[in-house]
Amino acid sequence: MADKKTIVLGDVIESIKRFFSYLRSQAILIAMCAVVGLVLPLIYRALQKPAYAASTTFILEEKSAGGGGLAGIASQVGLDLGSLGSGSSLFTGDNILDIIKSRVIIEKVLLTPISGNAGKTLADLYLDFTGLGERLPAPVSFAISAASAAVVPAHSVYQDSVLYVMYEQIAKKNVSVDRLNKKGSIFKIVTVSQNQVFSKNFAERLLKETTTYYVNVKTSTAAANVKRLQARGDSLLRVLNAKSYNAASFQILDPNVAYKSMSVPAEVSSRDKSIVFSIYAEVTKNLEMSRIALVSQTPVIQLLDVPKFPLMDDRKSYVFLGFAGLFAGLLVGFFLCLYLYTDK
Repeated sequence: MADKKTIVLGDVIESIKRFFSYLRSQAILIAMCAVVGLVLPLIYRALQKPAYAASTTFILEEKSAGGGGLAGIASQVGLDLGSLGSGSSLFTGDNILDIIKSRVIIEKVLLTPISGNAGKTLADLYLDFTGLGERLPAPVSFAISAASAAVVPAHSVYQDSVLYVMYEQIAKKNVSVDRLNKKGSIFKIVTVSQNQVFSKNFAERLLKETTTYYVNVKTSTAAANVKRLQARGDSLLRVLNAKSYNAASFQILDPNVAYKSMSVPAEVSSRDKSIVFSIYAEVTKNLEMSRIALVSQTPVIQLLDVPKFPLMDDRKSYVFLGFAGLFAGLLVGFFLCLYLYTDK
């Protein structure tokens, strides 16, 4: 019969005692690992720059008007309202997340003054507190003077290049956009930087510029149709007024019955007036329907939370990092002793 190996409880207890005795003999190694684990996170925390986070949350409500009969009526006067029949997919889904972080939006925000309508811009502030301005080959400024506050400034190639560098850094490191719920319509914009003023203003203005861009593009077709209908209606009204004066001028109080043709001009003028009035009434009806469609298509962006001073520093506290590093150091020391013990 083959020999059977048996495990005796006493042997197990004895092995555990020897292992703990070995751990006590390696107390210095474990202590060194714990000290290293405690000190390294604290040094890392001390070297970290402030990270002030400003968050803005908003609700996006998509709207679309059913075109149907409206598109058919508008086609009679040469207008295309086909886009009203189906909602545009430009801003649906996650596309708005990319639009918020697009270059055109971020650069518009960077070129807004820090306060008021003139003075240093957020781009100048960013160059200052990040030290990027000192690393550039030549100094650059994006300040806006009071005289040119209402005019969009023309930038040089060098200024555009600096703006592009700032855009890339901000889009990758400073701004994050996401849904609070993957299936919901609540979005959150978070701006993190070393400067409280920049974080707060950038988060607020990023949403403002996105809202303006969003509404303009979303309602551009409907707004253009309203404008064209309004211009056509105004033109027809002028023609109708002229026809009314013209018809009145042909009315003869005491016509000679021998000349039947005397009433023809008045009849023709009255007929033209009736035709113009019918067209004007139809255009006016279509104009009001287009205005209603424009209102129903205009999206709604409702603010939920806005950043307020003072902003919280997003860095982990010394206490948290100290405890986490100490625990990690003890754990590394324990597994190192375990490895050395089993390697004997």
